[in-house]
Amino acid sequence: MHSSPLKTANAAGNQIFVSLRKGAEHPPEVIETRIRYEQTIGDIRSSVAKKAGIEVDQVQLFHHGKEMKRDVYDGKTLLEMDLHTGFSLMGYNLSVEPVYWPPVVQEKDGSLRVLTSTE
Repeated sequence: MHSSPLKTANAAGNQIFVSLRKGAEHPPEVIETRIRYEQTIGDIRSSVAKKAGIEVDQVQLFHHGKEMKRDVYDGKTLLEMDLHTGFSLMGYNLSVEPVYWPPVVQEKDGSLRVLTSTE
């Protein structure tokens, strides 16, 4: 019998990794956070900000090559986004001018998208 992910998640929450780049510094800082399925992308952003010692509005997140804009994604839960233990997000610490790698382009809606190797 297949059990619900809500019942099988670790009591401390799902382990999510965020590779947080700051300017041209390399390698990026890897921040591990624990978030439950009913918590939101905004909760991930807040946890990362706290651990990085920056303001929450200075955390820019990307998932599957697309920027997770605060006004669109911060209210979505991990369950809605199908994020679970072991998932990784790419992020940028915006307290300094970001050096995007891989390069990004701005979409019509103002969000950023990572360029693919065929573009």
